[in-house]
Amino acid sequence: MKDSFRHMPIRRQQPSNTQCSSIEQWLSYIEKSPGNKNPFMFYIVDADTGFGLKGGKFSLFQNGELVFGSYSNRTGAVWFPPLREGMYQLKEAKPPEQYIPEKESFQMYVDYNGNICIEGIPAARFQIYHKRTGGQKVSFSLIKYDIRSGKRLEGAVFELCHNHVPIATSISDAEGFVQFYGLSEGIYQLNEISPPEGYMKVADTHIVVVANDGTVTIDGYAAEYASIGNKPILYDIFFQKQDELTGEPLEGAVFDLMQDGVVLYTAISNEKGEINFGSFTPGIYTLKEQRPPAGYRINEHDYTVVVAQDGTVTIDDIPVEKARISDKKGQERITIRKYIQRLEPVSGVTFQLNQNDVTVASAHTNEQGEAYFSDIKPGTYVLTQLAQDGQSTEEMHTVTIDESGTVTIDNQVTNVLDIK
Repeated sequence: MKDSFRHMPIRRQQPSNTQCSSIEQWLSYIEKSPGNKNPFMFYIVDADTGFGLKGGKFSLFQNGELVFGSYSNRTGAVWFPPLREGMYQLKEAKPPEQYIPEKESFQMYVDYNGNICIEGIPAARFQIYHKRTGGQKVSFSLIKYDIRSGKRLEGAVFELCHNHVPIATSISDAEGFVQFYGLSEGIYQLNEISPPEGYMKVADTHIVVVANDGTVTIDGYAAEYASIGNKPILYDIFFQKQDELTGEPLEGAVFDLMQDGVVLYTAISNEKGEINFGSFTPGIYTLKEQRPPAGYRINEHDYTVVVAQDGTVTIDDIPVEKARISDKKGQERITIRKYIQRLEPVSGVTFQLNQNDVTVASAHTNEQGEAYFSDIKPGTYVLTQLAQDGQSTEEMHTVTIDESGTVTIDNQVTNVLDIK
């Protein structure tokens, strides 16, 4: 239950043409009034509770001519503009709803200095008391809302019971209002029997009390300030990041979780390859890799995440508990190391990488005896060592690079070849 009482600004109502012969006539009262230009007010209240009453309609007359009309606001205040000196008659044209009319007319006097008395009482202290009509049925409403966002919720079903026997049902509307009508004095039990879609049910029973003066409270709070919040049903979105070839977990992959093109959350895989975006409401989301782990190619695929109302979460139709998103390693550099006796490195030796008898790349060993081949496309190649005269030697090796960038030399997974 939420007590969100706020004082609302008081709106002063100008008389309509049906209440005053013209706006100009009303303005003339202000223009010709004494130097004290302050407006004045009085209150109408419930005779039993002392609470201000909204909706009372009043008319002010002078010499039988209507001067001004006004209504009581939610605090029970009735405002009038500054008036000229003289005698006036204040009449209640209409009482607040469900209240008995008061006496028809009150005498009011405005002196030269602008001081006002109603029935001999200064206007600021004057109050009109009303009794509620007997046997009147009352109504109440409350607001249904999302406790996280404050959004009004439609579709919550409430049941009102008297002595724990159901007597009425109401469903929250598009503005979140739940309303019940025609209630007599008594104690009632209010239960939520069905929450809005995608939200947890409120288990508490709320006590509604209709007093003999028509005042309605819910769990001790005035009904007009009452609201009941629901927690959204949230489900975790998570998966594991791994190497496509070995299945080993990959740390440092950055992923965005999006909905309707808007990034909702960004997460990074930990040392176990786990990525957890936290809890989200049912809906459809998009998962996209923003940055791969070091040494890996970025995964360009957009994954569809579905969070169902029953709590099932899938990534491309695979339950999140089994979801694995893989990355391929970037193409590795092939290193050839040439040695002679006692493993001394040999520099200046030329190697060629051929495919279909066409030379794709050449490399020379450096002072450390190493030659490198980089950025080689996937395929099968023949590695050949050249003699000093530029002719191929019998030193030949088969090199295979698959789509993942994995290098196999002479049927062994490696990107380093030692030649002695």
